[in-house]
Amino acid sequence: MKRSQSPSAPPVKSGRASRSKLRGASLLTDHAWHEIGHTLEITRRELQIVQSVFDNLPEAGIAKKFKLSPHTVHMHLNRLFKKLNVTSRTELVLRIVEQLVTLTLSETAVLPPICPLHRTGDCCLHNPPAKP
Repeated sequence: MKRSQSPSAPPVKSGRASRSKLRGASLLTDHAWHEIGHTLEITRRELQIVQSVFDNLPEAGIAKKFKLSPHTVHMHLNRLFKKLNVTSRTELVLRIVEQLVTLTLSETAVLPPICPLHRTGDCCLHNPPAKP
């Protein structure tokens, strides 16, 4: 693995085709998704819905993908919003990213650090720079 590459993301390839594959839910590994779901107490179906939100699928697209009614998808999203204390799809994505960062920075981290400088103590997430 390249030194500057994040261990929680799949290997990066060059070219337009690879850029389109590194969007949405594919930015995180299956292990990262599992740990996020586990720590947030999200069911497997709810996690699938969250991943689809990361892929920017509308409710109708999510319903078609999982052979559910659009109403069922809507209800899953409403439950997720309440469970995670968010009010929009954007806040949902930010909450998941926040949990990812938490899982990489905690003393008992279950995911490898996002920043390659974390191990040396030079990571700006671990040691934020002083405000001027």
